Amino acid sequence: MASRGSGKWALVEHRHHSRASRVYRFQILLPNGTSTGLTLKDPGEEMPLHDFLNHIRTELENVPMDGGERRGIDWSGDVYLEDLLDRKIDKKVQFSDFATKNTNILRLQNMWDLTPPTELLQELPAEYSTESALADLVDNSLQALWSNDKKDRKLIRITIDQEKIVIFDTGRGMDGSDENSISKWGTIGSSNHRVFRAKGIGGEAPYLVPFFGMFGYGGTIASMHLGRRAIVSSKTKESRKVFTLHLSREALLEKSSSKLSWKTAGGIRDPSKEELTLSPHQSFTQVEIQGLNRYLGAAKLQRFLKDIYFPYIQYDEDNGSMNTRRLVQFEVNGVDLAEILENEVTITNLHSCAGPDFILDVTFSCTSTTSANSQAHARVKCVYFPIVKGKESIDSILEMLRENASGVKENFDKFSRVSIRRLGRLLPDARWGPLPFMEPKQSKGKKAELLKRCCKRVKCFVETDAGFHPTLSKTDLAQHDLFTKALRCLDGSSRSDSSVEDVNVDVHRVGRSLSCTQLEKQYHNWINNMHVKYDVEIDGGDNDHTVIINPSNKERLGISEDVEVIRVYTSVSRKGKTWKRGDHLKIQPGVVARMKSNFHSLKSIFYATLEYVVGEGLAGDICGEARLICRFVPLFFRTRNLFSFSRAQMNLFSRSIECSDNQGCLLEEGPDSMRLNIQESVSFPISMIDNDKCHTMEDDSWRQIRRKKKEKAPACIEILRNLQGNDLAIERGLPIEQVIMAGYKNPHEFIAVILPQPATTCSTSLLDKRYILKDDEIEMEMEINHLPGSKDHLRANRIYRKLKKPSSRDSINGLYIFQLSEVSSIFTKSGVYQFIFSVRCKDSSIIKHETEITVRPNSNTRCWQLSSVADCSADNAVVDIRLGIPVRCLAARSHDLYGNGIPFLDVHKAVITILDGDDFLAQVEDIEVELSSDSLTLNIRDFLFKTSKLDIIRPKYEAMLKISLSDNEFSHPCPCKVMPGFPSTINMDMSLAWEKNLTPGEVIDDALLEVFDHCGNHVEEGTELIVRIIGLSFVDKHGPVRKVNSEGFVDLRGLLRVINGFGSQACLKIFRHKKEIFARTFQIAIRNLKAVKVPQSCQAGTLLENIIFEVSDSDGLIDESIHGPLHTLSIRSNELKLVEGAQYAFERGRCIVSHVPVPREPGRVTFVAYHTHFSDLETTIQIPVYTLDLVPVKGENESEPICSYPTSSGSSQNTIPPSQLVLSQSNSLAANIMGKFSDEIREIDAEICSQEVLIKAFDSRKRALENDIVDLQDEISHTAGSASGAKELTRHKIEENVGTAAAVLCSRQWFRDDVVGIVALLGTVADRKMSMMLSVYLGEDNMLAVVCKTLAAANYFEKYDADGSVDVHFGIHQEAANLGVPIRKRFPIICLDAIRPYTGGLHLHTKQKPLALPFPHSKGFKGFAVNMINLSPESLKISTKNGYGLRETLFYRLFGELQVYETRDDMWQAIPHLKNGAVSLDGGIIKGDGLLILGYSDPEVTFPVVPRAALDVEEDDSEYVCTRIKTMHAQMDVVKTLENRIKAAEEQRQKLVMERNEKKRKFDEISEVLSQPSGSGDHQLYQ
Repeated sequence: MASRGSGKWALVEHRHHSRASRVYRFQILLPNGTSTGLTLKDPGEEMPLHDFLNHIRTELENVPMDGGERRGIDWSGDVYLEDLLDRKIDKKVQFSDFATKNTNILRLQNMWDLTPPTELLQELPAEYSTESALADLVDNSLQALWSNDKKDRKLIRITIDQEKIVIFDTGRGMDGSDENSISKWGTIGSSNHRVFRAKGIGGEAPYLVPFFGMFGYGGTIASMHLGRRAIVSSKTKESRKVFTLHLSREALLEKSSSKLSWKTAGGIRDPSKEELTLSPHQSFTQVEIQGLNRYLGAAKLQRFLKDIYFPYIQYDEDNGSMNTRRLVQFEVNGVDLAEILENEVTITNLHSCAGPDFILDVTFSCTSTTSANSQAHARVKCVYFPIVKGKESIDSILEMLRENASGVKENFDKFSRVSIRRLGRLLPDARWGPLPFMEPKQSKGKKAELLKRCCKRVKCFVETDAGFHPTLSKTDLAQHDLFTKALRCLDGSSRSDSSVEDVNVDVHRVGRSLSCTQLEKQYHNWINNMHVKYDVEIDGGDNDHTVIINPSNKERLGISEDVEVIRVYTSVSRKGKTWKRGDHLKIQPGVVARMKSNFHSLKSIFYATLEYVVGEGLAGDICGEARLICRFVPLFFRTRNLFSFSRAQMNLFSRSIECSDNQGCLLEEGPDSMRLNIQESVSFPISMIDNDKCHTMEDDSWRQIRRKKKEKAPACIEILRNLQGNDLAIERGLPIEQVIMAGYKNPHEFIAVILPQPATTCSTSLLDKRYILKDDEIEMEMEINHLPGSKDHLRANRIYRKLKKPSSRDSINGLYIFQLSEVSSIFTKSGVYQFIFSVRCKDSSIIKHETEITVRPNSNTRCWQLSSVADCSADNAVVDIRLGIPVRCLAARSHDLYGNGIPFLDVHKAVITILDGDDFLAQVEDIEVELSSDSLTLNIRDFLFKTSKLDIIRPKYEAMLKISLSDNEFSHPCPCKVMPGFPSTINMDMSLAWEKNLTPGEVIDDALLEVFDHCGNHVEEGTELIVRIIGLSFVDKHGPVRKVNSEGFVDLRGLLRVINGFGSQACLKIFRHKKEIFARTFQIAIRNLKAVKVPQSCQAGTLLENIIFEVSDSDGLIDESIHGPLHTLSIRSNELKLVEGAQYAFERGRCIVSHVPVPREPGRVTFVAYHTHFSDLETTIQIPVYTLDLVPVKGENESEPICSYPTSSGSSQNTIPPSQLVLSQSNSLAANIMGKFSDEIREIDAEICSQEVLIKAFDSRKRALENDIVDLQDEISHTAGSASGAKELTRHKIEENVGTAAAVLCSRQWFRDDVVGIVALLGTVADRKMSMMLSVYLGEDNMLAVVCKTLAAANYFEKYDADGSVDVHFGIHQEAANLGVPIRKRFPIICLDAIRPYTGGLHLHTKQKPLALPFPHSKGFKGFAVNMINLSPESLKISTKNGYGLRETLFYRLFGELQVYETRDDMWQAIPHLKNGAVSLDGGIIKGDGLLILGYSDPEVTFPVVPRAALDVEEDDSEYVCTRIKTMHAQMDVVKTLENRIKAAEEQRQKLVMERNEKKRKFDEISEVLSQPSGSGDHQLYQ
């Protein structure tokens, strides 16, 4: 048979390790007759059933087999577990239902039909005692009797002696049949009565349906627990024979194994005559147990069984007659248990009152699946046990039980207030305290005290049905059962135990449902009624009593406010004796006494004299508790803290020995009636006699104690000084001198003694040890007060207070030693010190001793203190002085080392010197001074410092200030700060080269302003100045306010840019508080622009080609610094057709304009060439324009050309118009055609030239912009290595997705508090490939998804009209409309609070806190995608309301457990280990089960690529990177525009060239015709 497993399983929780470990032990009973043990350490709150079963299977596999084959278990079927409460476990194992101290037994399927393992004998509950085992056997007999017919006899007879126990019952018996086999008696868990347990739920109280069967222990286990052998004999009515079963503990342990069922000997015999006599109906069962492990006495067993089965033995609740009905006859050793009167239940019932009981009917219902039953019932009956003649009935019950040697150890306060029966069977260990509704609420007052006292006189008897589950031993209700917990919380209100929230409790009384308030009210009313009717508090005895009507001092007497009549006795009978007026009482601690002001609990023994006994109401009335009026004897009051009582109580205790009769309680006769004047007496409850808190004293003992105490009464206090205590080695005690200097050595200890009256004191005599009072109970207090001024000063400061008990030193006892190590301020402050020693004696008198010491300031340790205010209250204040500003008042004080002020002498003048070490900085002489009225403060007024040496102590400006007085008193140097004056002069360091060569656009690199005050010191760091500039501009964005640096300069190097033109001026001015302190004017360099190689004239319709412009300085030298994209030339003219916006670049001071078109009309052309950015740098050009004229030609033999070009306009007189042209070999028609073609060709050439100029200008501009774009790309790529830069690149990509919600959010920064951001911007990765693959995996929609914390934030994005359409005038749609790009498609929003987060562990040792996911150990595995997303410090702080971060919510929702691999091959091999898919860095993607993503694409929006080291980059780069990116994209747009324009110009030029070629071809043909001989040429010309 499998034993308990040796393996220990530990389920470790990742996150929490703070609470103590919990270890659960289980014994699992299996269907194949085996069992196994299972131990789980910290398994959490619950575990799925299949995981729990896997632990069991693993444990079985680890257990070695003892040979042979074990019967198999079908694990694939409908397997479930049941606990011993029959609760079915088929989904999850809730560990809160099991205990950690004991072994929990569980069973699988129908295992109760098979033979159990013998390990159960070793796994019995710890509380399974001999009595419990015997009760289990009696339970079986009682259950068997309940199935008898009404006419059948119901008898249970028990015979016990030293050797054996015989239990005989007349139940239905057993035989050899399958249905009623006697073998079932020996099979654990085969109880035939368990199936009837459901019948025990419901019905009428007290639920006498004895279906107790629960666990099957009643047979084999119980008998083997009682003895070593058992013989079971049984007979049914149908059988003629008696069947027997023989059980042996040794045989059971030896023969049982995991492979074999338990087989034991049995037999058949005839019934005996005695058996047939006892059972006339001839059915019975007898269990005989031999070899007893423990013997129970017959008397004890009789009382035990009478208590356990009392309602079955004596029952009269439903019997209308006065006779007691007996349901079952019980006998023990021939004694009928009905006749037993010494048991606890019988004695308790005898002492209950005859009044009505408080009965509740309670129904418990539960719908929870973890509850074994859905309903349970209970009857709660509260019985009142009154006080009778001053004695509690409960005390009487306990006395009788002690007399019967029942072993009860309870008292009145600890008496069990709750007793519980289940199905009429007493649960002996269920001795609970009061149920919640039985306890009064905590409150003060007389009524509350009375209610609390009366509530202790109630005992509650609870009858429950089978809906409640007992413990394994049936001695108490199962504590983990929901109904048990609900019963313990029974008060009708919402219970604090959250585990019983599913239990509904319905409370009824007399058929009416009660609420919490109604239950409390009715219970308290019942208590009060029972108290009034049945409690008898006192018995007055033989003496008469006095009746006082409406007493006036009810509160002082300690009686109820509503009492109208009291009785005053001079004696009372209590606890068998008479207590009379004048008795001396010794009262123990713990008694609550009514003092003058309030109730107080005594902390020590009190002695008093009894005066009167006061009872409430008239004789025969039953009211509140009686009170004892006593007169204190303070002489015997034990030492207490001096401050425990009020002033009124101090007066009470201050009497010498005893309150006199006049001060005690007096019974006086008033004008109308008697009155009781309590005066200084105290009221005690009479219950202190019942509780043995009060005893009387004999007169001799009383007088003897008083005499001894009086002889030893203390008289005075003596402080031991060195002369007196030389034998004690007192170290630095109280000084002998009355006046000392401050700084006197601090005393280490004070020693005081108390001397009795016979002793004599002398301050100079030696200590007489005989007279030292030695009383360990007397405490002495020492108080030290300091009076700052004179002795009569009212504002005394307490600096020490201590209470000490006497101790010993050097064999001397009674010494009060006060250690002063914790006090450091004695004798340091000037003034008067008071040392007050006081003792409160036992008679409450107070003895005091007072000593005073005067302390003067110590002039030997004189030092100075300075302040710039007259009162000079700050210690070690640093004086602040500024040059140029007068010091209105400098207050100086002189004090000693301890801060005591030392007065000044009569002084009139002072000299003040400022020093830096030994270096002299400044000095002011002959300064007028004045003294304060107390001569402690010296006021030095109106003086001014001047010095130019403050740079020596720069930048802290810390120095020392020394005051020299006319009385030759020199102060100790004091710290001060000497600050320079305000800015006065400024020097500017700027080289002459810059002054002569400032050019527009240049940055001044050496503008450094040195700032001085009026004394020539550099001003202090941080001084603000206002810089006004004209013709200049600041490079940075800090504005005109500038601060002086640590060296005294305003550093403007590299911060000023020249913006005025050439030849102008720039100005720099410095102001402080609107006052100008510096001005400087700069001359900007002179530059000239001129044109070289300009033709004197040009032909109309032609081109001006390769015009050269140069920029030269004042010396005529070319300025080669005019170079680069910022320096271009523009041309404006009203006559020329110029390309709009055309600019020509300067290269090292020169600019070449390749073509300028000339108008077709003759005249003078004027155009202005100027610097594009500095328009004052310009030159004007004028050029004459002439036309081409044709002149008459001569014959063939003449040498002049056909046409010529005049060299000047003066030759135009020889020009003739075309209409007058004469051709020698042509006519006028040919001349017109030639002229027309010539004009058209010239026009086309001019247009071609314009297009070429335009192309060159566009191309020049394009190359300059491309160079700028390359520079910007380098700059951005360098800056974008930071987290902010990379995010800005991604943000720009998002903005390019026009018409998306993400683009609107990024463009408008439309974020609310609960909007976290865009998925693509919430994380970064360290690798570009990783960024690409994870972005492709998520897709564009997920990358552009908006992330919110709450659903409320998501609902703010849009709302809907009544027809369900989106309201475009709300939320993000309105923002999109404002941008002019409405959102036309759906967009996802992710709500963090709605995501089911990852709840596993985290790796908290790393900053990124990745998820603790299981490592797959596959080749090429790079990690989990969710952990490869890096979060910035700001993103790490984002969390949901439940504390989960972005990684546990957002990215776990997007990626899950997506794995990342190096290559596709690695990813294919890892497919068996994939849960949520995988990606590879070379492009492979697997999504889920069987879904592959093929092809190739580059996503537009990707995660920012940022190394982990750059995650903490400052966000200041973000705005700069964004600006540079926008600039770069704007320039790229311009480049694209230029490229389009160049392309259009090229196409236009190509068309013009083709048109010109066509015109030229026709022109050549005409020319060729004209060149032919006359006649044929004319003919062809006309053709």
